[in-house]
Amino acid sequence: MQLHQWRKNQIAVTISGACLSFGYTLVMPFLPIYVRQLGIESTAAIAFWSGLILAASPLLASLMGPFWGRLGDRHGMKMLATRATAVNAICWFLMGFSQTVWHLFLLRLLLGLLGGFNNVSVALVTQLSPREKVPSIIGTLQSWTILSAAIGPFFGGLLASSIGIRNTFFVTGILNWLSFFSILFLYKDEEVSKPLDAGATDSTAGFWRRPEYFTTVLILFFVNMADRTFGPIIPLFLEELGTPQARLEMVSGVVISIAAFGEAFSAWLSGRLANRVSLRRLISIRLGISILVLVPMVFVHTTQGFSFLRVALALLAGGTLTLALSAAHHVIPGERRGAGFSILSSTSMLGGAVGPLISGSLAAISIRSIFVFNSVVYLLMMGFVHRNVKH
Repeated sequence: MQLHQWRKNQIAVTISGACLSFGYTLVMPFLPIYVRQLGIESTAAIAFWSGLILAASPLLASLMGPFWGRLGDRHGMKMLATRATAVNAICWFLMGFSQTVWHLFLLRLLLGLLGGFNNVSVALVTQLSPREKVPSIIGTLQSWTILSAAIGPFFGGLLASSIGIRNTFFVTGILNWLSFFSILFLYKDEEVSKPLDAGATDSTAGFWRRPEYFTTVLILFFVNMADRTFGPIIPLFLEELGTPQARLEMVSGVVISIAAFGEAFSAWLSGRLANRVSLRRLISIRLGISILVLVPMVFVHTTQGFSFLRVALALLAGGTLTLALSAAHHVIPGERRGAGFSILSSTSMLGGAVGPLISGSLAAISIRSIFVFNSVVYLLMMGFVHRNVKH
């Protein structure tokens, strides 16, 4: 039985997204150790360079995303995807040859400038797909990407301890070539592509002014921001709750991993529910239940209680993001898919970058104040959804 082209596109983009995500988490958790190997000695300097290197690529990618998305609308999404996957493979491989921390930093800058596959992955995976299949396709892509990121550190730890961190970069580069070849041989653009007029002023040019699109931008930014506030504080809060020091790293790792698996499952399930229940209702319910999970976090006093609540919140967060993207698909014109989804991806990245900064600032007051802050954010998002999402 021959696969439809939209299904081949889905397979190609899902494989690419999973490989890139898995490759990233093979090496990034061990970045501070690699920075030390490159000649940085003091703990403060290692922390500074690690943070700078981690932030450089997503920050540049978020700024460049709309540019690449619009370019893809004009000249074809496959061209965009093959370039991005090739750049990822080359840059990750070259990082293994870094001799100084500056080499690593500049390669990360180049990756953010020319890579940016995640910025257009949703636009890529939904091209040619039947409209009724879009939520399910987006949910599947997100779930595999999250799942790959969840298992990456485990295999990265095995590789780093057996062949060394530098060689693990080489493995990541080789792995990322799978992304390139899956796009090259499986992906296909629309048969008929009408170039966009740079000066277009028709109604499709203003899709970003639509209330549904603006609401999706807010949801992606704030839900990602809220979700990323947990990363820096989980070990600290577990310690505050009385988790024994000898088990702190293990318990933190388990909570983070199970939460990632929960988010992946939620993204997959939400994509399948979206065609049965209205998006407005699904998003509102998930945001509302998220508040009901966050409020008990303010008062929780046991490791087990917090762990359960954190996993429950992750189950809700993954689904909310999938549903928000599905809602945006209804208002983004097909000929502007690249620009529309790249703006959303850039917004999501920015939210993920702001989250740890908010977390660090609020934790100086009280870790529990982070949960209060997130509850207020979700409550505001419920109001925007109720007012602006019409279906």
